[in-house]
Amino acid sequence: MKTILVTGANGFVGKHLMKELVEHGLSIIAIGGSQVPAADDLRGQQYMTLDLLKPEEAGQIDFSDVEGVIHLAGMAAVGPSFDRPMEYINTNIGLEVNLFEAALAQKAAPRFVIVSSGTLYDPKAPLPLGEDSPVLANSPYAVSKLGQEQMAGYYTTRGFESIIVRPFNHIGPGQGPGFIVPDLAQQIVAVEQGAQTEILVGNLDAKRDYTDVRDIVRAYRVLLDKGKSGETYNICSGTPHSGHDILEGLLSSSDAKPEVRQDAAKMRPSDNPLIYGSHKKLTDHTGWQPEIPIETTLSDVIKDWRAR
Repeated sequence: MKTILVTGANGFVGKHLMKELVEHGLSIIAIGGSQVPAADDLRGQQYMTLDLLKPEEAGQIDFSDVEGVIHLAGMAAVGPSFDRPMEYINTNIGLEVNLFEAALAQKAAPRFVIVSSGTLYDPKAPLPLGEDSPVLANSPYAVSKLGQEQMAGYYTTRGFESIIVRPFNHIGPGQGPGFIVPDLAQQIVAVEQGAQTEILVGNLDAKRDYTDVRDIVRAYRVLLDKGKSGETYNICSGTPHSGHDILEGLLSSSDAKPEVRQDAAKMRPSDNPLIYGSHKKLTDHTGWQPEIPIETTLSDVIKDWRAR
């Protein structure tokens, strides 16, 4: 049985990734913070609480049986990076470097999947955005992700195989507040339960490329096996949806009839009304296609918030 190391295992994506790997017969060493996942999320796999920013703690990982690493851990929100630039750069690049160096010290060479971001692309580039589209270092977060990609390139010269993935917006059950889908779903369920009568929204006109997190993690698994070392892959649906589409899809899974009101505090100026990507390269190299319709995703998100 192959053993896969997963960092950031106690996060939104990590929990779905562990389920995907276990269901395909893979053994996992899960790395995360002190908030240990529930037994159902761990699925009987090994969990280690480590601060990977400390080289001595990264060195506690036994790489002897690890054939692949899917590196999710890092700081993910773009906005706060403007106020904490060095923290983002040091964290996102440092975590990765310490992982590679720990493997090097043990003379191990597992295959790495490094999770970058579809937000790196210049939003003014022609659509759909492909792997060759220009990138734009327009935030400390973007700089940190570009740094991760460059460091992965360096470690290929040290004998590692590594694959860069650039996922676009991913959504699904288990996602916490702070993003459009869970924020709207949480309010809709509150209306169902009589806690409020209206929902507050921001700019719903912008169209973005949303993919179910379960399709995203399936792409990570497939790329670890079939992706070409040194290559970069978009993971996206290729289909844009507006905030209005998201709201209507969530409401179609509910009997709630809320008043919808724009909240100035939620409004963000949008210079780019339409952004979406192409997954052609990923499909050509691995056969991956998005499988879960957005209607199913949104229905599952509503069910998840009811369960909370």
